[in-house]
Amino acid sequence: MTVKTILGTNTTTMYRQLTDQAEKYLRSLYQQDDIAGQLKRKLAELMSYGEANADAACGALKLSRRTLQRRLKAERTSFQKVLKEVRAELAINYLRDARLKSLEIAMLLGYSNISTFTTAFKSWYNVPPAEYRQKFLAIS
Repeated sequence: MTVKTILGTNTTTMYRQLTDQAEKYLRSLYQQDDIAGQLKRKLAELMSYGEANADAACGALKLSRRTLQRRLKAERTSFQKVLKEVRAELAINYLRDARLKSLEIAMLLGYSNISTFTTAFKSWYNVPPAEYRQKFLAIS
């Protein structure tokens, strides 16, 4: 499922803005040359295509799963940890956009429902996404 599928067909402007947000996040990651940094960049790109999984990431990085796993382990991390970091950062970026509904954000991040996304967000930031959004938008 692509971002355009999730958001509908008449959302070219919104799609461009979301892509810009993801690219801004990617640029911040380009300072990292290690395999975890490379993986973060690829996962952020792949999320826009609904392909943020280990097989797609390995293909994009031109590495076998075992090689990726071994290199991440050498950096004291794992695929799941890196995926979680990317989702956590993008979640904040997406929540800042008041036009995006929670379900849309959940789908953009690869979650099948709001409940799973809310649980993950609370584990990252100790506050539900709706409460974070209220506090953030109140400050802005």
